[in-house]
Amino acid sequence: MSNHKKRDDSERKVKHAARKLLRSERFFNHLLDALQKDGLVGEKQSALVLYNVVSSRILPHPLNVFVKGRSSSGKNFLIKSVLRLLPEHAIADITSVSDTAWSYMGDRLRNKVVYIPERNEAAGKIEPLRLLISEDKLIRRVTKNIGGKNVTTKYVARGPVASISTTTKKQLQIDDETRHISISINESAEQTRKIVKSYARPRTSLSRDELRTWYMVQRLLERRTGVVIALPEWFPEVANHLFVGDLRVRRYFPAFIEACNTVCLIRSFQRRESSKENRLTVDFADFAMAALIFDHVFVASLRLRKGVNESTRDLVDRLSARKGRPVEAKHIAHERGVSMDVAHRMLRNAAAAGVIERANEPEKGNRKLYVAVPPPRFVPDPERLFRKLHLKKTVRIIHPITGERIVYRREK
Repeated sequence: MSNHKKRDDSERKVKHAARKLLRSERFFNHLLDALQKDGLVGEKQSALVLYNVVSSRILPHPLNVFVKGRSSSGKNFLIKSVLRLLPEHAIADITSVSDTAWSYMGDRLRNKVVYIPERNEAAGKIEPLRLLISEDKLIRRVTKNIGGKNVTTKYVARGPVASISTTTKKQLQIDDETRHISISINESAEQTRKIVKSYARPRTSLSRDELRTWYMVQRLLERRTGVVIALPEWFPEVANHLFVGDLRVRRYFPAFIEACNTVCLIRSFQRRESSKENRLTVDFADFAMAALIFDHVFVASLRLRKGVNESTRDLVDRLSARKGRPVEAKHIAHERGVSMDVAHRMLRNAAAAGVIERANEPEKGNRKLYVAVPPPRFVPDPERLFRKLHLKKTVRIIHPITGERIVYRREK
């Protein structure tokens, strides 16, 4: 067999494997399995968010994300794990750039992932990237004296781009925050334990053929660049039940719509008609999948619960999940290494802020037990929305994180 024929056969096998992945209702579960095999520990929801962000680069208005966490928390490892599944041509890795260099990029950034490993002064000014995100282009006019005449040359850098940046800061300038969603690295002791345990196990990684298959997934998605994605007629009901207690929702809701569009694009390979039409419509399954992946992230991006009390809530939530029962002051004191007085004060303040609540009735001399109050949703719960819409067709999906089957059906 000639080398040319071998390459053709290999290409066909890779393409077949990639199409099989895209046609699977468990696509996102397979994605998480691949990332876990390649060394990623935990961070399932964040990984799914990042994969949708990088896949959105071929849409007219891609998603942008900040990955936040302390030094050594694993921000860049998470990002690089996801970017490893993309072909090299899809990524623009920028560690340092001059103030004017952005304007001379031409089409070199178009439909790419712009990855800035650490947002700081060394990386250069970020105002040009803000404009590229908002306006999809940068225009710079430079006037030079040539032969005694002033000649003006116009330089245009074109998007759209999907941007990923990391930062150790919990909050950034408002102009950056509203142009990005934010995900935070899991810095819990439980996550640290899982990571260090992984070092003691035999290291695994994706094979060359497996990586080629994931590259092909992205190339197949790229072939649908320019496809028109429409919203269904029932989508205004999502807006009717949206959290609107913060002005930033005016920017975040369009970002959620793009998340729905991205999920729709990825899932379009499961639809027979998609290969014949250059138009897709977001269906209820796309919305439900996007809500399961992104709702918590948008809640965190809006910082609906702020400051120290939110940290206490997260701590109570983690401890109660670990122990399988409500939390009391001694648990907080032990976990944080603080006195009982400090632990009691933390719980009182968090309860007064409404982010935790008593799990037992107050009685003289009894222990005060607490559980976390579920955070408010950003978009409506898919199951409740399905009932409100009175959709006739039963919708079945596979939970993108847990792999459980979910059925939305009309009530009789």
